Amino acid sequence: MPRQRMLPGEHGRITERSHGGKYYATTYFRDSDGKRRRVERSSDKSAEDARRMLQRHLKDRRPPITEQEVTDRSTLSELFELWIVAKADQDGVSEQTVDQYRQVWARHGANQLGALRIREVDTTRAHRHVQAMGATTQAKRLRMILLGMMATAVRFGVITVNPIRETKPAKAVPKKVVRKIPAEDLSRVRASVREYADREGPGPRPGRLLPAFVDLLVATGARPNEVLALRWSDCDLNADPPTVTIRGTLIDHGRIEGKPLHRQDRRKGDAPEHTVLLPRIGVEALEQLKTYASGDGPVFANREGGWMSLANMRRSLRAALPEDLRAVITPHTFRRAVATVVRDKLGSEKAQQQLSHAKLATTEKHYLQRHTAGPDVRAVLDEYTGVRE
Repeated sequence: MPRQRMLPGEHGRITERSHGGKYYATTYFRDSDGKRRRVERSSDKSAEDARRMLQRHLKDRRPPITEQEVTDRSTLSELFELWIVAKADQDGVSEQTVDQYRQVWARHGANQLGALRIREVDTTRAHRHVQAMGATTQAKRLRMILLGMMATAVRFGVITVNPIRETKPAKAVPKKVVRKIPAEDLSRVRASVREYADREGPGPRPGRLLPAFVDLLVATGARPNEVLALRWSDCDLNADPPTVTIRGTLIDHGRIEGKPLHRQDRRKGDAPEHTVLLPRIGVEALEQLKTYASGDGPVFANREGGWMSLANMRRSLRAALPEDLRAVITPHTFRRAVATVVRDKLGSEKAQQQLSHAKLATTEKHYLQRHTAGPDVRAVLDEYTGVRE
């Protein structure tokens, strides 16, 4: 009677031998691709140790991988390079996003995990590393990078389960509560930045554009770098009503390695251009800036006529604000304030339209001050309960 053929995943009898002071354990294994292969492991200690090493290998064995870029001998650093190129080419992520991923990997992954081979990374090791980074944005980004890298390894058949799926970053601290800027505080802010811009003294005044910047943030609800990316061709003060159209955003120094401050001719997430009707405060700000504008350059031009960095604007704003407002007012605070004011008067959908969010949930979750008082529903509940005066 012929010998029964091994099924995929089964192995034959393990044989042991010694040679030159080393011990060897050998068997034949039928891999999941159906091929029968000779498998061997060795030990300097004993034949039994060689047998145990072989048995451990057989338990997690995968068929050998040939002629592909990712193998069971690939390190995480090698895997990262393959993954990031595919991320840019196939998923179409922006250049600055790719650079952010590279910076996160270089700082938190390359030296700590990069030399490990793919199969040497388990959930426990990865979870411990991500947790040690604390409740930071960097930890979340590293986990996302590792998740994508290991998904690539799964697709190449190097591993069967993504070990990063069950990892979690450290628990985040509670998010700051979104609060609108009360009208009286907004008046203080505007007065403070005007006083800072008009101050007397020798030398250049770094805050000369600050009042118009704050007013346009309030007038549009746009992101700070979208306001700073405005060109005069984006502004139509002769329209009825006057408008600005947001078509791009500024990318600050260092956001993309090797690139200086520059304008990106598309909005965040490749969102379509967004036209905003200007209230009087926005029209007056642009009319003031127009008095010393030249050509179709930046609305907020530096002294050389180039783009004005958000870092400089943020620094000037902080210097201009009273001590009690510095901790609560940043350039991005005005976007949330505008959203809340519009919601309170016109509803959440109008706030979403003003901010140009694709989803109402984004506006409600991140940009609106939460209602802390219920509506007047007394008549409805009296009718429901049948209680009358």
